[in-house]
Order: sequence, then C-alpha cells, then structure tokens
Amino acid sequence: MTTMIKAILFDLDDTLLTNPANEFVQHYKKALLPLLTEAFPTLTVDKLEAGIINGIRSVIKNCDPLRLNSEVFYTAFHEVTDLSLADHQDLMKTFFEKVHPSLKQVTTPIETAPLVVKWLLDHRYAVAVATNPLFQHQAVEQRLEWACLPMPETGFWFVTSLDNMHYSKPWPHYYEEILTRLGFEPDEAVMVGDDWANDMVGASQAGLNTFWIRNHHNETVDIRQESVQPDGEGTLADFFRLITEENWLQDLIPKPLVPNQIAPRMMGNISALLGMVSDIPTHYWHQRPDPNEWSPMEIVVHLRDSESRVQRPRLERILHEDDPFLVPPPSPPRPGEQQLQGLDGTKVALEFAAERAITLELINGLSAEAWGRPARHSVFGPTSFLEMASFTARHDRLHINQLCQTLGKCE
Repeated sequence: MTTMIKAILFDLDDTLLTNPANEFVQHYKKALLPLLTEAFPTLTVDKLEAGIINGIRSVIKNCDPLRLNSEVFYTAFHEVTDLSLADHQDLMKTFFEKVHPSLKQVTTPIETAPLVVKWLLDHRYAVAVATNPLFQHQAVEQRLEWACLPMPETGFWFVTSLDNMHYSKPWPHYYEEILTRLGFEPDEAVMVGDDWANDMVGASQAGLNTFWIRNHHNETVDIRQESVQPDGEGTLADFFRLITEENWLQDLIPKPLVPNQIAPRMMGNISALLGMVSDIPTHYWHQRPDPNEWSPMEIVVHLRDSESRVQRPRLERILHEDDPFLVPPPSPPRPGEQQLQGLDGTKVALEFAAERAITLELINGLSAEAWGRPARHSVFGPTSFLEMASFTARHDRLHINQLCQTLGKCE
C-alpha cells in the first residue's frame, strides 16, 4: 500500500545550501566572540565560548515539551557566564544586522534548491525547512537568503529555529512537533537531508519516509548495517529528477506504526500547541467566526477535558479489561454552550499538558504484550492498545488543525 505524500521537510545546511559546518562555526565564533568580550570585558573568550557550548549541549539533550529551545539555551548560557538574554539582546541584534551577513562567503548556493522548492509548492505540497534549531531565527533566515530561498517570498509553511521549537535533532519529537504545526501525519511526509543520524534516523523513528542527500561530507558513511534505510538517496538534483520524472513521491510505502512512535507524537503535539497558543491575541480566544464551530478557547478546553475523561480512561480500560467493547464518548458541548469567559487559554493548554503527562506515565515502559492488548470498537471494529493510543495523538492533531483554521478566520 502506498501513501499520499503531502509535506516535504528539508534540512538546510548541505542540503539546500552548501555550508561546511566546522568551517562555518569557526567563522561564526570569530565574528561573535570579540563583540561579546568588548561589551562584557570581565568575561574571557574561553568563558563565553564555554557558555555557548553549554547552551547548545543543553538544547540537544532537552526533551521537555514545555520549554522552548531558546529558554533552555539562555538558561544554560547564563549558568556559565552570568549573562541573561536581556544583557546582550541589543548586541545580538546588531550582530545579525551588521556582522553575520559577512558569513555568506563561507557558503555556496545549490542551483537545484530554488527549483525543487518552487516545483513542490507549485504542485501544492507543504514545504518546511527542518534545520537543527540551534541558531536564532535571524541566522536561519539569512542562510535561506544565501540559498536563494528568501523568506517570506518563497512561501515555506514552517521554518524551525531556536526560537520556535521545543526539541532538536535527532529526537523524533522534533519531527512530530513540525508535523503538528503543518497539520499532517508522519506517513504523509518525507524528510530530505544529508546527516545520517539527525535527518535519516530521527525522521525514520518518527515514521516519515526519507531521502538521503549524499555529498562529500558523508560519502564514507556505510549504512548497510544500520537499523533504518532511506527510501532514496543521491544529490538534490537526483531527488528533483525522481519527483518530477519518475513519480517517486507516489510510490512510497508508509512506515509501520510501532509503540516507540507514540510518546514522541503525543509530546510533539503538546509542544506544537503551546507554541501556537503563545501567539494567540487575547481578543481571539472567544471568537467564533463560524457560529457552528468552536472558538479557540472551546477547542483547547475540549482537548484538556477529553484527555482526562475520554482518551486516558479508554487506554486504561484496554490495559485492565480483557478485550473490552468500546463505544464512542458522549457528544461534547455544542459551540457556545459553555461559559468560558473567565478562563486563560494558555493556562488551559498547560492543564492539558499536565493531563498528557499522566497519560505518558501510563504508557511509559509498557511491554510489547501490553501494546498489543486487543479491544473491540463499535465504529473501528477490532483494534488494539497501540491503535487507540495512536488515535489519541490523531485526535490532538484533528483539533489543533481546527484551531489553526479558526485562528485564520479571527479578526
């Protein structure tokens, strides 16, 4: 059975833009550190560099769905340097405006990159830039300009950065958060990238199909003994040829659903929702542009209440009863039926996150036998704990998509 691909995720460095990582980082530090030492003369270059390294390592290790990468980075940077973001925010703004553009000389545009992105967008695919989110948004935006893919003119659906993500590569949670922001499932997406561990392994673990960009940086990598294999490999030009001349995207086989995908998916959904609600204007929360649809507040309240009253109890029942017969829950309140005026939307989203944490405790460490426990559903027929846990994650995305659509109509 083939799958219908709807979204393409591209790595940035050495996928859409030739950018030798080690050389670029050296030039980046050489440009930034003198500015920091001049502004903060009591701090040495070594101390500042140690702070940056501590920040990056903390981001890479972080798997807290509630903490943005930027918060993690600056907290760890502060631990070493005693500098807060407020201390050097103006300096970083100047750096990105006047100094960082000079790093373009380290990079080289890839001729195929604008062509393949334009073709995909013209053919109604969602295209996202899934770069490892260790740099601020301004840094990513400038590298896209160097790749001849300027924002927002190009029309990317989403671009990851330190400022808008809660995870980094190779966590599968990172890919799940992106997909929730895009509104698609893993079997509807392809990851295209050059880094084996970060791009191929991480995306495969999340259930995406993959295309491995081969270049001189990874030509010695032997994947014959690896547990995952890409669905295709070659240059970006090879990928462009495959999708335009050989219908490669139409022939992909979806990855099987496995238990290890569930927790990252549930966590990625939470992080994506929190990222969205943080940007909702206060006066949007109770708007119902369509009187027959829920308001943003009603959607988030439903997610919170469904987790504690429907989703988790159903999973608990499958674990504790033999082959239970499951029926659909009672219909939720109709639009406008609930009195929600006094609620704080962000607080409700955090309450949903707290309920989800309890659900995650329930599924953590389950045996293969537990994941396979059977149940019978009045609508779906024979099912299992794994399938119903996956349904819970899909329920999240259904309503997060609904939230996106409603917000797009608010004024």
